[in-house]
Parts: sequence; structure tokens; C-alpha cells
Amino acid sequence: MRCDVCGKEGARIRRVTRAYGRGRQELLIRNVPVVTCPRCGESYLTAETLYEIERIKLHRHNLAERRQVEVAEFVRAPAGEARPTRALQRSVRSAPRR
Repeated sequence: MRCDVCGKEGARIRRVTRAYGRGRQELLIRNVPVVTCPRCGESYLTAETLYEIERIKLHRHNLAERRQVEVAEFVRAPAGEARPTRALQRSVRSAPRR
């Protein structure tokens, strides 16, 4: 697949879960296709995908299933508190940057 940003071959489609809205109005949409390019590092949604997301949001009461979901918030540890183990630090450092 050709990347719409850099124009090079190699872009792939990843399926992700995205949250839209807040609080009681929050809606999770699973399996959203996101185009990612390993060459330029960009990720984007196509116009067709954006249209479908808007359609799902508009008709959410007919299309969505009501579920209870556990929610956790990512919070950085304050300075001076426990840090990751050395093994975890090494794996994070060796991860490719985007």
C-alpha cells in the first residue's frame, strides 16, 4: 500500500480501538483501520474511515452495545518515586523511535 503522506510503498493498516466523547457520552469504537507508514512514521485515517466513524457516532444508539468497562488513567510517577526495573528500562530504550 502506498502512503498518502510520503508516497512510498510499505504502508500497512492496523486495527485500533479509539474513544470518542467524554464521561457518560464516551463511545469506544473497536477495529478502527489506521494507516501507518514505517518509512515516514505517520499514522492517519482515510476519508472513508472518518465518514464511517461519524456515521457510527450519529447512530450510536442503534449500533453500539452498552457495556461496563474498567477505566485506568496513565499517570507518570513523581520524581523520586519507584522507577522501572533495569530490564524494563533496556527494553524501552531499545524500542525504535518514531
